[in-house]
Amino acid sequence: MESVVTTDDVLMSIKPFGKIQTLFVMSGAYMYFFMPMNGQSVNFIAAIPDHHCTPRDGYSVNHSVPYTTDEHGVLVYAQCEEWTDPEYRNDTQDCQDGWVYDDTYYDNTIITEWDLVCGQNYAAAEISQSVLMVGGLFGAFFFGGLADRYGRRPTFLFALILYDVSGLILCFSTNYAMFIVFRFLIGFSQTAFWVPLSSNLSEYMIPKYRSWAMTVPSISLPFGLMFMSLLAFLTRDWRYLQIGITSPTIVATIAFWFLPESLRWLMSRGKDDQVEHLVRRLSKINGIELPPQGESYDVSYDITTQNGQQVYITSNGDNTNQSKCEYEKDNRTGHMNRHTHEFTEIAQSSKGADESVGEVENSDASGTEGAELAVTCDTLEKQSLPESGDKKRPSRKSYLDLFKPPVLHVTTVLCILRFSHTLVYFGFALSTGRLAGDPYLNFFYSALVELPARIMAPFVYKKVRRTYLLSFLFGACCANLIALMLIPLETKNHTDLAPLRTTLSLLGKFFITMTLSGHMLLIMELFPTDMRNMGNGWTLCVGRVGAIIAPFMLYLDSTFEHFSASVMAAFSLLTACIILTLPDTRNTKQPQSIDELREIMRSRKNKGGEKQVEKDNTEKSGVENEGYDEG
Repeated sequence: MESVVTTDDVLMSIKPFGKIQTLFVMSGAYMYFFMPMNGQSVNFIAAIPDHHCTPRDGYSVNHSVPYTTDEHGVLVYAQCEEWTDPEYRNDTQDCQDGWVYDDTYYDNTIITEWDLVCGQNYAAAEISQSVLMVGGLFGAFFFGGLADRYGRRPTFLFALILYDVSGLILCFSTNYAMFIVFRFLIGFSQTAFWVPLSSNLSEYMIPKYRSWAMTVPSISLPFGLMFMSLLAFLTRDWRYLQIGITSPTIVATIAFWFLPESLRWLMSRGKDDQVEHLVRRLSKINGIELPPQGESYDVSYDITTQNGQQVYITSNGDNTNQSKCEYEKDNRTGHMNRHTHEFTEIAQSSKGADESVGEVENSDASGTEGAELAVTCDTLEKQSLPESGDKKRPSRKSYLDLFKPPVLHVTTVLCILRFSHTLVYFGFALSTGRLAGDPYLNFFYSALVELPARIMAPFVYKKVRRTYLLSFLFGACCANLIALMLIPLETKNHTDLAPLRTTLSLLGKFFITMTLSGHMLLIMELFPTDMRNMGNGWTLCVGRVGAIIAPFMLYLDSTFEHFSASVMAAFSLLTACIILTLPDTRNTKQPQSIDELREIMRSRKNKGGEKQVEKDNTEKSGVENEGYDEG
């Protein structure tokens, strides 16, 4: 019998969804609750309340500040001008003694504390939001490659510590410049944390659970945003709000220290001793008992390249068989790096351990009674071996590899997808202050509408082809935005249409929120393992450009009517069309190599593409796993 031990085989053997996978999902959900608050806290910490010049000594505000009367008879004071001479009131000047701010909704924001209004610092709120996204852009670019080179765990731990420190120092900023610097560092570390953590989470999942595991943690995000609206309402001070946002992640840093490195990454890098140690550790955590090391059936594995994929090939044998498999170093330079592992024991020990995944363990992947995930030494000699000059480990990838076929197609489409998502999402999210009524309630409703979208996502993306669903959602966003441009603020009969426009705005937020899970799944399921973090990081960089542009895009609405809605609708339509060029990935394994990605991309042109890829993948590995059919 001939078989290749892949990461999915090992994960299934030690329980495909056990305690360690549950721990990763819970950790992701916890961070999704608190960390994204910084991305939208600008609605409160940089809110601009109504204001006017401080009245001159001895004069009331009506005598000191110019004003007009609106259609309802309410006085509207000039925000940046005052009368030069309150007695004659025939000329105006800029405010000389500061401003008075309306405290109906906000007691203290960075705008009111540092007087960032009028000519003092124009567009301070927009800059505050954009600098966070610029930091995220750099964080995604630098840490995407670091996570692929040095591992997921050390990368997200360093980023999380940097995030905690930056968030706390930000609370004690003494001026706007200091605030901007640490706001940048928060964005930098926030993205640097998410890139390796999302990869680690997806790499601990077999295809059957990956969609669920990648989307369920994000359900806590709207709860976090709703909690932030309550926290902002209770504190009404930007410093206390920032402390409330940052403090919970400091506690999480201690817990994240105990999360393991990605098993898939360790195997792809050929870190043999760490793989053995981690497999035993995961088995213990998941309640799978293994024979003591060195007892029972010892299974040796070798690292080789088969069909373009670096895999562990096992050979069952005792010392005699092992001696037969010894090759001269000059004939197999760096190829045969033998270590003893008990993968066979793992597969046998875990039989029947998890009833919830019985169909996975009872499938052909588990083998028949007494079967071994092994090949003999004679079979091993028949494997395709690298030339004598090849190295044991694969060559390190760089960002340039993202722009070589077939990865180029994936990179291009997913960059457009992620850019459009962030542009439209933040376009809706940051415009809640424009809605009529209480800003805290408006933000609460905006967060609430994300909840059904995120709850529905795991089920919908499991049943419907990812690309078709994403195309529909972006098309719906486009139609929604066009409707917002066509519907006036009120009818000719002076009927207020604000409730209808608010409903449409919230509906658009619902559609764009559902696209998040889809594009994250495509990123994790299309980029090869040794390029996944770089691909995730690069697309995130491009996406951050959309988030950087969004605040200024909204700002230009004051000059060009419907400017933001027009831009958002155009990119939604473009994405709805171009996403259809990608294949379906519901039933495919994560590609370990470029060759596997090429096979997945070819499936787009084949009838029954995803089933053909599944068949090809299982034939290559010698494993037919029914569990994969459930995506």
